[in-house]
Amino acid sequence: MSQHPHDEFDDVPPYQTGEAGKHRAPGAAGTGGAGGSGLRWIGLLAGFVLLVGAFAYFIVPMLSDSDPDSTADDQDAAVSESEDESEDDAEDDAEADDGAEGDADQTEEPAGPQPASDTETPVQVANYQGAEGGATAMGAELEELDYNVVWQGDWGFEERAETPAVVYPAGSGDAEQAIAEELAESFGVDTVEEHDQASFVTLIIGDEYEG
Repeated sequence: MSQHPHDEFDDVPPYQTGEAGKHRAPGAAGTGGAGGSGLRWIGLLAGFVLLVGAFAYFIVPMLSDSDPDSTADDQDAAVSESEDESEDDAEDDAEADDGAEGDADQTEEPAGPQPASDTETPVQVANYQGAEGGATAMGAELEELDYNVVWQGDWGFEERAETPAVVYPAGSGDAEQAIAEELAESFGVDTVEEHDQASFVTLIIGDEYEG
C-alpha cells in the first residue's frame, strides 16, 4: 500500500454511526420544519390577542352600560317600595293616634255632676210643676257637691216654656255667672239666662227631675 503525506484531512474524526452522507453545517438539520411550526403558533397567538382586544373594546362597554341602568332601576324600585311602606306605617300611626284620642275623649267625659269649684256663692233650687219635694231633693244633691244652697222651693214667677234652666240676677258679677255656667254644664242644662227678679243663681227643675 502506498503511503501519502500527512495533511489536514487526516485530523478529521471518523464518522459515527448514522452520520454518513451529512453535508450540512452543524445545527442546520431540521430548521425548515421547526420554523414553519413556530410561525403558525405566532399567528394563532396574534389572532387570540386581537379577539381579546375586540371583546374588551366592544362587548365590555356594552355590559358596563347596561349594569348601571339595571342597578338604578333596582334602586328606584327599592326606594318606591320603602316610601310605600313608610306611607302605610304613617297611616297606621295616624289611625292609632285617632283611636287613642277617641278613647281619651271618652274617658275625659264626666261620669256625672262634679263638685263645686265655688263653695261660697249662694245657689237656689226652684221646682216648676215638678214632682213634690223635687226642690228639696235637688238641694240636698247640690249640698253633697259642696254648693252653697241657701234656699229651695217652688218657682213663683212667670211660666216656663221648658226646664231645666239656670238663671242668675241682673247685673251679676263674674262669680255668679261662672257658677251658673258650672251648674248648667254639670247637670246638662242648655238654658242659662239673666233674670231680673232672681235674687241668687237659681237652678229651675221640672217634671223631668225624678229625684
